[in-house]
Amino acid sequence: MAHRFPGREKAQLMDERRRAVQPVEELMARMSPRASEICVDLGSGPGYVAIPLSRLTSKVIALDVQREMLEALIDAAGGRDNIDPVVADAGRIPLVDASVDRIVLINVLHELEDAGRNIDDMARMLRSGGRISLVDFPRRPTSMGPPLEERIDIDEAVNLFSRFRVIGRWEFSEYYQLEMERP
Repeated sequence: MAHRFPGREKAQLMDERRRAVQPVEELMARMSPRASEICVDLGSGPGYVAIPLSRLTSKVIALDVQREMLEALIDAAGGRDNIDPVVADAGRIPLVDASVDRIVLINVLHELEDAGRNIDDMARMLRSGGRISLVDFPRRPTSMGPPLEERIDIDEAVNLFSRFRVIGRWEFSEYYQLEMERP
């Protein structure tokens, strides 16, 4: 089984160290979300990206397999009514075909049990022209992240998402970010 971030350590996902390594404002700027978008934050955790994304878009469906992560998100969201928390596994996402504009995977790709099947499901849910916003750790030592043997490097990620068109690619010392579009 792939590494899954433990719910008991959820505070690390919102702390100052994370903000220094992966500034959410910079992630959002590269995503360039539109106000009309319906987004899915796959593996949303306690809302590091879901909450700021909800301020910029119409709706965020925050999916996480760990209920305690979503409970923390609800507490941190301060009553925002355009975040829908959903307990779900990435392998069984309960959304209809062509129903979302963007799927966000922040430090989640390496946690997927069956990335190929999950990517097929993402393509199913995305509208034509919909986007995948992907951030993950390179396969080299960084100050945080999963074990090296579980990481998926940027070129591997591009290959996994071969049915999508890469419209933005950034590599940093601690992480990489890809913006991809469904044809």
